[in-house]
Amino acid sequence: MSRSFTYFTFEKMGELATITLDRPDTLNAFNLEMLYEFNDIVDELRLDIGTRFVVITGRGRAFCSGIDVTEKGRVEWYADPRQPNERVFQESGQILIRKWTDLHQITIAAVNGPCVGLGLGLVSCCDFRITAENAYYSIPETALGIGYSVSCLYPLLALIGPAQARRMIMTCDPVPAHEAKDIGLTHEVVAPDRLMSASLALVQKLSTKGPTALRLVKRMINAATVTQNADLAALEPELVQAFYLATHDIDEGLAAYRAKRVPRFHLETDDVW
Repeated sequence: MSRSFTYFTFEKMGELATITLDRPDTLNAFNLEMLYEFNDIVDELRLDIGTRFVVITGRGRAFCSGIDVTEKGRVEWYADPRQPNERVFQESGQILIRKWTDLHQITIAAVNGPCVGLGLGLVSCCDFRITAENAYYSIPETALGIGYSVSCLYPLLALIGPAQARRMIMTCDPVPAHEAKDIGLTHEVVAPDRLMSASLALVQKLSTKGPTALRLVKRMINAATVTQNADLAALEPELVQAFYLATHDIDEGLAAYRAKRVPRFHLETDDVW
């Protein structure tokens, strides 16, 4: 069975569902409608007791380039980042990340190309990651004057620890596929033409394990590493809203990105810190 969305392909066959991000002209960057569609897919999977495994991948040469920060994309998200809507969007994103993390299905990310920002957040929440050797991981938010979401940070910390997470988030340096395996960010690196076959081989291996046991182990691991920090994550929308009200960093970061120049950030005396 296949369902058509504007920005996704959603297919089910037996116990397997495959989600393909399908906005290749923007390297699968998320706009608001894409976020809503993904939420609908996740809600459907939550109620689907017949599907045991979910593979997520991207169409084209990227897995996901994060949030759409082009001028058009930014307007689609919100006209002014200082409006109260910022808190609402943060809360909506957190809810989606939590639902994706808590799916009863075993989730496998087949990372076919660059995996950036929110894309890395989604991948970090998956149970398994298989990466094409031409792919890389990156968190460019601080270069744009934006903080990295707490909901995306916790699963990343659980995978690679604070030292590597600091390096990725603070320097914005990309991490190539083989280095990603070395630091624990991906389980396997394969040739691009073997990505889906390797993912399906993993599904086949897992399908021989007890379904109830797999679901239980997933919940136990998440409870021990990710969801225990939910209370702190709940504070993030208010903190981010305060940050955006007190600084012009995001304006300068996005302006520099669009102009393809180095940003000129300034420490502001009325900063929230």
